[in-house]
Amino acid sequence: MRARCKLTYHSARFYMHSPNILITGGSGCIGAETAKWLLRNTGARVIICSRSINPARIERVFHDVDRSRIKAIIVDVCQQQQLEAILTSEQITHVAHLAALQTPACNADRDLGLQVNLAGTQNLIEAIKATGQPIKRFVFASSIAVYGPRAAYPAGQVPMLAPPQPVNVYGVWKLASEQILRIFLHDTGIPTVCLRPGVLFGPGRDIGLTSSPTTAMKCVALDIPYEITFRTQQDYLYAPDAGAAFGQTLIEPFDGYGVFTMPHHTVDSERIVASLRQAASALNIASQFKISVGSGDAPFISELDDLPFRQAFPNAPNTPLDTAVHDSLLVFTQQAQRGWLTASDIPR
Repeated sequence: MRARCKLTYHSARFYMHSPNILITGGSGCIGAETAKWLLRNTGARVIICSRSINPARIERVFHDVDRSRIKAIIVDVCQQQQLEAILTSEQITHVAHLAALQTPACNADRDLGLQVNLAGTQNLIEAIKATGQPIKRFVFASSIAVYGPRAAYPAGQVPMLAPPQPVNVYGVWKLASEQILRIFLHDTGIPTVCLRPGVLFGPGRDIGLTSSPTTAMKCVALDIPYEITFRTQQDYLYAPDAGAAFGQTLIEPFDGYGVFTMPHHTVDSERIVASLRQAASALNIASQFKISVGSGDAPFISELDDLPFRQAFPNAPNTPLDTAVHDSLLVFTQQAQRGWLTASDIPR
């Protein structure tokens, strides 16, 4: 195995010897939150790459962190040579692979989804091998979509390693990437972690099959009525917590290969609505609360066991749900006041 990163702790912050961390899909929700956590808590240089870079979005997303250690580069994970170039030119030491098309895009164009979500993972692996970069850690964003629907498993807590039964091609390609990365560890010895986030909510979440609760928060900030499209319980994960989890998984000690579900809150849409109503009242915008819940079902699993992750990475946060919803609404309210969030951002 390759040597572990050496960490020292000071004032509850993490410091390392000048790591250069690549985040594919770095302008997306988890990617951006991971980058911000690293910039606030380590001395790392963070290189985010995406198929397109919007300078205005970069400025908005990273307005509250030191941008002197972040670099945004246009890179297509379908192009191995581009990946090789960034690995060598930026002397990358750690990789977080989050580039992917969400479920709706995968369903709309399955060939493109295959090229980005599965072949893109293989391209990145081959680029690492071709360049010989001394990568210390590889972290992959998988998904709870690798599991089947909740009804496919017994009542009660679902074991983390319960049999996969992907409900769509997005989940199939995430599961296949996990297996490719298991072989990658065998071939290279690079410690590799696959994380399976639940239903993400909060700042930065904008698209995807389960983005409806976050859209509701934005609508309260904008004083727009909205109906959450599903009422079933899900494993909810606060976006900044996800970023912190990915950041710590990149730099804290770990050897071998691991697959983990992440700390979350298992609640239904009515519970999210109750928390959102409370947050609106606390922020003195109770009159803007016009949220209801539809009768649909979300297809994903819930009640997944996250104890193995918490044991492996005990410093990862899990913000109380009411606090997370309040802070999310506060962010969206501030964005609306600045003109960064408008009615045109709400999907119809």
